[in-house]
Amino acid sequence: MKIIITEEQFNRFNRSSPALQNGIIKYLNLYVEGGQRKIGKKSRNYGNLIEDWCVDGKETISARYYFDDGKFDKGYLIVAKEIVETISNLFSIKSSYVLHVIEEWYEDIMVQKFEQIVGESGLYINFIDTSERPHDCVPEPVKPEGITDEEMIDFIVKNTLYSKPEVIKTIEDGRRNLEDFYLDIVNVVNSKKITGF
Repeated sequence: MKIIITEEQFNRFNRSSPALQNGIIKYLNLYVEGGQRKIGKKSRNYGNLIEDWCVDGKETISARYYFDDGKFDKGYLIVAKEIVETISNLFSIKSSYVLHVIEEWYEDIMVQKFEQIVGESGLYINFIDTSERPHDCVPEPVKPEGITDEEMIDFIVKNTLYSKPEVIKTIEDGRRNLEDFYLDIVNVVNSKKITGF
């Protein structure tokens, strides 16, 4: 059987992939436009960078940029499964294609913006995965007004395996800034309360 298609039909078919990709990208841009970006600095994440997107009170997109001896090593992107399913159903396409487009979009658009914010270059995404369900957004840790150095050290000791002398030595050696160390542990404690891990 011979199938004949017109030039217009051929052109529409030929454009379908870029048009589809553009449609997904437009959806993603609008999605993050209504969200908030939370940035985890290197000083609070053992030399690594974190970028979390909070949309409608849920953390739905997370990027992790790992460094080895100060040099960028690899990037992970975790996307809430419900985003992938929503796009897949909206455009009637496979989840694997949605993930592919999300990874390209994030690397081409979002990573570049993130690099400008944190003053880095050469970041990229190596791996993408989905999380089963988004969790409530973890609030940005804030240092309480009037808290003393002693109280911050006590909080670190209470919520980690560090002893008090180890915390003091870490700060005195210049390996960690006390405020960053404290806020890092506050963030970990808040995350555990919200996410359960």
